[in-house]
Amino acid sequence: MPEIVVASACCCGITCRWHGRPTRKSKAIRELEESGVQVWPVCPEMLGGLPCPRPPVKSKGGRIFETDPETRTEIGREITHIFTAGAILAKQVAVQVGAERAFMMKMSPSCAPNGIAGRIFREAGIEVVPIW
Repeated sequence: MPEIVVASACCCGITCRWHGRPTRKSKAIRELEESGVQVWPVCPEMLGGLPCPRPPVKSKGGRIFETDPETRTEIGREITHIFTAGAILAKQVAVQVGAERAFMMKMSPSCAPNGIAGRIFREAGIEVVPIW
């Protein structure tokens, strides 16, 4: 039986990043698939209800805030609850499909190992592997 993992949807070539531009499937995901691993894409941010495109965000003190798209410095409304809700749903997908590893976008306030989804995955015993 092949290994099943979850992965950041943007790393799987699915257009879901904040800017709405298409992304290519990452080399890490291609290599997993070529080796027979079954990859389930998840986007915690969109699972939480955020659209694509959406305003960029900034993490401050463990909380997530929308920022101005041009300056990326002005802090807007707090949306930590949306990130948390999506992370919980992404974890539920991982548990449901039997994934013990999650290949997640590094540097993301959601998916990185120290991001909201990364933390929730780790707390559930799912190994978080950062990829680009």
